[in-house]
Amino acid sequence: MYSYGNYGTTYGTTQAAGEAAGGILAGLGIMMVFFYIIMIAFAVVCLVAKYKMFKKMGIDGWKSLIPMVNDYLQMEATGVNQKWLLVVTFGAAIAAIPVLGWLAYSAAMIYYAILVNVSLAKSFGKSTGFAVGLILLAPIFLCILGFSKDAKFQGKDPMKDIIFKK
Repeated sequence: MYSYGNYGTTYGTTQAAGEAAGGILAGLGIMMVFFYIIMIAFAVVCLVAKYKMFKKMGIDGWKSLIPMVNDYLQMEATGVNQKWLLVVTFGAAIAAIPVLGWLAYSAAMIYYAILVNVSLAKSFGKSTGFAVGLILLAPIFLCILGFSKDAKFQGKDPMKDIIFKK
């Protein structure tokens, strides 16, 4: 006769599985805390960069810390029509319309991002390529504008807005 082992024996215990799961969850928790610390540090650096950028634009730096006010003041300093702030704020209601509303709002937001960032880059005497960097990697390029001694605010130089003409 062949013996295939004792099938009534358990080779793992519930306690061991629980300890393994606890170790995995502890590791994930540590990773999340580490991730949040890095993200908070990154956000602080970006806030300081925007603060310094506002000072270069001749605006009190503390105003860069207030949501919506900082957008309004940045748009005013770079020459972008402030009506776009209404589109951004209240345009989300249009996105509630299935498909077409979402597409219209997405198109408006893409155009807004291009308009604001190109105008910001031009106001600091930077190229269109720098504006692309502002759109795709905003925190890094905001740090360049805020911390770089070469980036000097040169005044309003807005991109030609085809929707809200000034």
